[in-house]
Amino acid sequence: MIHFAAATVLVVATSGAFLGSASSNATVSYPADYRKWAVTRRFQAGPESKVAGFHHYYANERALEGFNAGKFPDGSVIVDELLAVDQQGGNSYEGKRLRIAVMMKDSARYAETGGWGFERGSGDSQELGAPADVRQACYSCHVKQKDHDFVFSKLRK
Repeated sequence: MIHFAAATVLVVATSGAFLGSASSNATVSYPADYRKWAVTRRFQAGPESKVAGFHHYYANERALEGFNAGKFPDGSVIVDELLAVDQQGGNSYEGKRLRIAVMMKDSARYAETGGWGFERGSGDSQELGAPADVRQACYSCHVKQKDHDFVFSKLRK
């Protein structure tokens, strides 16, 4: 679990500061119903992390097929939702949404980035958009997981 959390923190940190303004140049659409999808992982990155907060990972049905098969079919979408941590009475609670990171598989459209498109959004906005250099940074980190179809996380048993 610690290895997974460290890898996930590295992915998110390397994939560019996901806190930024969204732009209309988004190549991946906002997945409005993602909170109805399967939750594949959850973890809390500590305050010393560049991506501190609660991370919730969601996968649509196509992505679940990919987690089980080891190769993700086109149409797979994985979401990393980052929430602030609110401390109350010695307990940690989920706070406001800080950002959302989305990766979508389309082998033809994103051939140059291993078949995956990468986007991000800030706060509660449903608008996604990342500069090309941020998308490239996402891919540069995810390429380390080429043998797992560019995906770091695995389904929790």
